[in-house]
Amino acid sequence: MKKYLFIVLLVGFWSCEQKENPPVQIHGALFEIMHKGDLSSRISLNQFDNDANIFALGALKDLEGEILILDSKPFISYETSNREVGISNDFNHEAALYVSTVVNNWNELKLPANVNTTQQLEKYIEEISSDNHINIEEPFPFLIKGVSSVVNWHIINWDSKDTVHSHQKHIESGLSGVLDDTPMTILGFYSKNHKTIFTHHSTFIHMHFLTDDEKIAGHIDDIIFGDNQTLYLPI
Repeated sequence: MKKYLFIVLLVGFWSCEQKENPPVQIHGALFEIMHKGDLSSRISLNQFDNDANIFALGALKDLEGEILILDSKPFISYETSNREVGISNDFNHEAALYVSTVVNNWNELKLPANVNTTQQLEKYIEEISSDNHINIEEPFPFLIKGVSSVVNWHIINWDSKDTVHSHQKHIESGLSGVLDDTPMTILGFYSKNHKTIFTHHSTFIHMHFLTDDEKIAGHIDDIIFGDNQTLYLPI
């Protein structure tokens, strides 16, 4: 009887410790864009206009800009006619690639000073995932806030006449730049199992950003994190 009770308690404790990641919805895939040239709409963002606690990133239909949604507020970035950054704050857009989730609460952690690169961030997230009740085998979102040391970014604006896609051509097709010592909010999605779906073949992470002054939002190509940034994982 005591042995049976111990097993029941152990299973109950394990169940409490193991929490499911917030569900991640994926519409479209990078390999369909890169290898098939399929830039068509996979989902309309209008349907999320009244939904709460949405966090999402992606690319617009026809690759005419970048998608970032932070706590249900959209920041849709695009290249204007005079080659400046434009940002739309409405849901009246369609996506060729869209990765989203709903998070009600976040756990706040200081990003260690020795985590400077995307590769180091991947390793750190793997190391702390269990203690923070994250299932590393399933996709999940994260936030990073604070001053990033260096961010290489772009906002895609694809030439509809070009049928040959590559990662480098995507970076060069629209606006791009480098930000130094800039306060920002970063939304990322981590997955070990979605390469060429929503992460590129060399990484487990896809990240977009918004500067604190809300003047620039876009896709992060490379980053050096600052010494005093905060990592947020879903609870």
